[in-house]
Amino acid sequence: MGLNNLIAMATTMVFLAASTGQLPKAIRAIQIAQLQLIKQSQASKWPKAMRMSSRSSQ
Repeated sequence: MGLNNLIAMATTMVFLAASTGQLPKAIRAIQIAQLQLIKQSQASKWPKAMRMSSRSSQ
């Protein structure tokens, strides 16, 4: 999907939501989706890096 198609689709969705009075609900749904995406991409959920064990007293 090209960027132009994505922009056209998003614009259409905004006009539809605004014309039916559902724009605040649409904005809220987008904000919730953004927060979920940020939470899922936190570094604490990434795998831990492997550390080389240090050889002591050999």
